[in-house]
Amino acid sequence: MIEGTHIFRAIPRPKNVLSEYSLVVVDSNGKPHRMLTIFYDELLHELSDGAARTYLNNLLPYFTYLATDTWRQHRNDTWESPPEAVRESVRDYLLRKLQCKVRQSGTHEFVFLTAQSPSSVRIFLSALKKFYQIARLSNRYPHPHPLADPVTLVMQEMEQDKRRNGSIRPKMPQESGVEPPKQPSRLSENYFRLVGEDWVPQPIDDPELHKRLLAGFEKAKLALRDQIVIRMAYESGGRIREILQLKVGDWRKYGCNQNVAACNKGSRGRRVKFLRFSAETAKMLRQYLNTERCYLDPTHHRLEHLSDDDPLFLSMRHRPYDYGAFKPHWYALCKVVQIDLNIHGLRHWYVSQAMREICETAKSAGEVERGKENLVRYMAWRSPDTLKAYEHHFQAQQHIQLQDQLHQRLYQKDKAYLQAAVSDTSSQTILPTRPSGPSTEQPSWERLLALGGLNE
Repeated sequence: MIEGTHIFRAIPRPKNVLSEYSLVVVDSNGKPHRMLTIFYDELLHELSDGAARTYLNNLLPYFTYLATDTWRQHRNDTWESPPEAVRESVRDYLLRKLQCKVRQSGTHEFVFLTAQSPSSVRIFLSALKKFYQIARLSNRYPHPHPLADPVTLVMQEMEQDKRRNGSIRPKMPQESGVEPPKQPSRLSENYFRLVGEDWVPQPIDDPELHKRLLAGFEKAKLALRDQIVIRMAYESGGRIREILQLKVGDWRKYGCNQNVAACNKGSRGRRVKFLRFSAETAKMLRQYLNTERCYLDPTHHRLEHLSDDDPLFLSMRHRPYDYGAFKPHWYALCKVVQIDLNIHGLRHWYVSQAMREICETAKSAGEVERGKENLVRYMAWRSPDTLKAYEHHFQAQQHIQLQDQLHQRLYQKDKAYLQAAVSDTSSQTILPTRPSGPSTEQPSWERLLALGGLNE
């Protein structure tokens, strides 16, 4: 069978159809895949819509591979196969399709990325592990979890049995002082363990980036809506999905000025932070709501008549503006200004510029630390360690400046030396007399070569 004839895809539920599922996964023949559909529906109870869709999108190519690969068909491999067959299918997919290196190590396998591997390998493994977890809980996969290290699972079950039997006393809280200090986290229970895949933000330290984007707005023929979205992204440091999901009430809460209430990653739609942008962008937003958006709104309401639950941005189809509709406009702008930048890079750019401003305006080390703490709170990072990547970047930049100064001094000395040498050739120099007695000076390489080497 030719690869690509069975492409799994997700179909959103039409508005006029009643169903418990908001999305159905089907193959190219339109046949629904019940377990993938259930998987996505269950994810919506735990993750945001965007995260759930990301997990699903990373599984669809793998299920297409299972349905189209000649060797998988020859072996009759499916997602319902026993654990050993599932692990072999996943291993082959990692090797052949994701261009990874896989190495056996005891009861598990290490996965190494190569230059050809996509950045989504970690998401794929996490999504597939979650898929089988849901399948087992819903009694649709009768075997042990295929992506869990069997030895680790047995050890965990044995420890749980001992606790239930009373042979191991329940642990006291760490604050009690009775328990010894916590040891480092236990080993992963994953069968496939990704090596060297810690996410690190990539600082973008180009102070002129926003000027290049602004200059490209007209050339790319961006609508006022998209100009506002991009400005809000690099002025506030907000995630693009957070900005696109804003409602009128989120802006109205702060008086329709420079602040807007926003959700955070993992907050499941709850507004737990705020974003702040420039007064000029706030003016443009007010203009957009009373002109472009008013025209697209089915009720043609202006800002003062809109409900708090109305989306802040609308698509040309009169629907809430989403990431898929926005992306083509962003890449059109990137093409015009000749940059290759993911839209999420604007968030990193904001943090880099904020760090630069903190370091340049602070009058003491204490002010620098307070500025960093305020930045962490504003960005609503779960861990302050996220800031370390940006600190390392600026430390490296400081060393680069030191190197430039060093190089400049070195070549200044060379220039002065050469000038002195030229002036010396115009006058005779008196060489110092050689001291009497045995010499302790080591012969030069030129003399050794002329004499044929050292005599032993």
